[in-house]
Amino acid sequence: MKHEIDIAQPEYLVEDWPGKYEVFSWLEYVVTVPNPIFIVTTRKANGAPNANLHSWGLLIGEKGNYSSLLALLDHSHTYANILREEEWCICFPSFEHYPQCFETIYCNAPDNDEITEAGFTIEPAKTVRAPRIAECPANLECRLEWHRPLYDGSTWHLFAGRVLHLAMDEAVMMPDPVERMQAMGLMYNVRGVVNPLNGELYGPNTLGLLSKVEKIFTDDGKPKGWRIQPQG
Repeated sequence: MKHEIDIAQPEYLVEDWPGKYEVFSWLEYVVTVPNPIFIVTTRKANGAPNANLHSWGLLIGEKGNYSSLLALLDHSHTYANILREEEWCICFPSFEHYPQCFETIYCNAPDNDEITEAGFTIEPAKTVRAPRIAECPANLECRLEWHRPLYDGSTWHLFAGRVLHLAMDEAVMMPDPVERMQAMGLMYNVRGVVNPLNGELYGPNTLGLLSKVEKIFTDDGKPKGWRIQPQG
């Protein structure tokens, strides 16, 4: 049986940290669809590297245009850096580097090198001035195409950037997709779950991994167990 859940925030919902349901929608903690974790790297006003551990964004595109779409809070350093520099890198870390990922949160000073201080290694990008993170198996270099508020009055802002260049570690370039996903060890942001019926919080945020990647297609390109014939 499905519960029909109204999108209005219930009165019995209690924040476990101040401003939680102002910065994020309460429904994000009910739906709990995991988002891939990545690091947005930019340059500060003094040229120092900035690192933003993030999971609100996606990659999308078509012929001749693969794009990075980011949602950023309008008071963040990354927001200001992208408006000024008009470029960034998307760096996908593996699970083995999660301590350094979280260290970027605490190395957040106005003028410091957040990448090096977090224990990562800087490597230069090929097409933008924003730095890449050497330990990340995949890095995408992006240049700003457009930006706008999520909606009028929103503190969230959308940025779309064209991907200009991709760098991948040869250790994750195996042709088998199952082996590739296992080698990359991508992490996912799994929200602390809220019971929408009584507001009970079951636990804090955590990290998720792709614990099961399975081939479901046969040699003729059809999914296993697929019986419905496509209609012309």
